[in-house]
Amino acid sequence: MIILGIILGVAAIYCYLFNLIGLSLWFNFLWVFVSIFLAFLTFVLFVAILFIFWKRTDPKGKFRHKMLYQVCHMMLFFANVKVKVIGKENIPNEPFVCYANHKSDIDPVALYYGLHRICSAVGKKDLFQYPIIKQCKPVFGVIAIDRENDRAAAKEIIKGIRAIQEGMSYIVFPEGGIKSRDTEEMVNLRAGAYKLVTKSEAILLPAAILGSSKTKKRKTIFNRVKITIIFHKPMTVEEYGTMNTTEIGEHVMNLIHEDVNAYEIKNTH
Repeated sequence: MIILGIILGVAAIYCYLFNLIGLSLWFNFLWVFVSIFLAFLTFVLFVAILFIFWKRTDPKGKFRHKMLYQVCHMMLFFANVKVKVIGKENIPNEPFVCYANHKSDIDPVALYYGLHRICSAVGKKDLFQYPIIKQCKPVFGVIAIDRENDRAAAKEIIKGIRAIQEGMSYIVFPEGGIKSRDTEEMVNLRAGAYKLVTKSEAILLPAAILGSSKTKKRKTIFNRVKITIIFHKPMTVEEYGTMNTTEIGEHVMNLIHEDVNAYEIKNTH
């Protein structure tokens, strides 16, 4: 919660300055609200300036990813979501591609938080029509796949392969979006999603996200959701090299389904 602490610290400075110059606001306590608002605007301006600079620099910069990690931490806090990670020792230090099931909008945030590594993500092009998310693409080296344009999609995959070879890791949700919230299991297998790891010959890291579908099913945000992320033993190119993308996808799916079944049995007792 470092970012929240920084914002409150800046707010305290504003509050002190208001008092120092003798500015009188209604009942004085309005200083607090105005100071917090100004501190938030200051932080947004600071980030906007950083983004302008970051667009021209290496997306693997450590500081930007430390900040993103803190943002994810803050988002999980305000969403009242607790993340438990199993298999941290399986997260490689070398470049990898992490494949996971996808049941909630909070999944990318939770998975990035759980990985705690410098990494980016692969997403569908439609997501980047929103101004804020669009700015994140060049800053964090995100790959945007246009499913309606094979040539454009291939160019993005090539960019991703080069980025991996230069040391970047990626998060991929191979289902191609949230297909169903009725089960934690993967309900769709897009074999093409595994080309990023096979073409780059990177380490493949299977991950299961359990419990995230409850974020949409809970009645109020005051009901805490506990998400468990399980990182399986990573696979090297020597291990998956003899498999085609469909076989790799089925292997990852089976691993996740085993976790889901164990999770559901545990939560029915």
